[in-house]
Amino acid sequence: MTIATRGAVTNAILLGQQLGAALGASRALIDRTLSKPADLVEELRRWYYNQHPSERDRLLWLRFVEAKVIHARLENVIEVAREALDIERHALAEAQAEREALASRPLPMTVEEEVSGTRPKAVRHYQAVSVECQQREAAIVELERLLPAPELTMSQLTEATTRVLEAVVTIEREAFVRRLRESDELEQLRSRFQRLRVEASAHGAEIDEWRRQTGRPVRTPRIAFLWPSPPAWQALLDSSPECPKLVWDDESRPLSVEL
Repeated sequence: MTIATRGAVTNAILLGQQLGAALGASRALIDRTLSKPADLVEELRRWYYNQHPSERDRLLWLRFVEAKVIHARLENVIEVAREALDIERHALAEAQAEREALASRPLPMTVEEEVSGTRPKAVRHYQAVSVECQQREAAIVELERLLPAPELTMSQLTEATTRVLEAVVTIEREAFVRRLRESDELEQLRSRFQRLRVEASAHGAEIDEWRRQTGRPVRTPRIAFLWPSPPAWQALLDSSPECPKLVWDDESRPLSVEL
């Protein structure tokens, strides 16, 4: 193994800058994410209703998307730093072995001997490998110094991102219920179910009366609406709807509904 095949030494300064930027954004998200779910939801609720109605839902989910991007960024930089640390440790072991192999060979004692000898490049090669070992050792020390803080922050960032998601979903569900409550759709649906309940009670009374007059149970079928499979939706829309199917309670074959 030679210096050329091992690759360049990791730029720990550049990688440290990337770790620092990702860590700073992560700490900012953790600090502004309240630990109590109720407080976080209340804060997000006030922010949500201060937005323009046409932009509320998009901006709401954008809050979680931003948190997820911060999480992914820190996770990616940590992974890059870990891989770089593994590479440097492996390359350092190879460089040290190469340096020891070079040191075991007889080397010229003076510059004149080096120039006149049969191995004029041996000293320069040994010196280059020694410098490489020092650089890789320094890079390893720096990476080992930089990694602990982001790694400790990662678990806190994951928890904060989860709390943001829970708050976003809570506000979205509350907003949906509120829109239904304020619209006429929910009231119309409730009124329709009340009418159906009254009609069902009247029909039930008629059935009970006929059961009393005939002296035997009156067979009444159930109404089953079969849910079509997704591939059949288009064909269903293009054709006339089928009538509800009557299923007798005494039929042994159970009803199967395909979702």
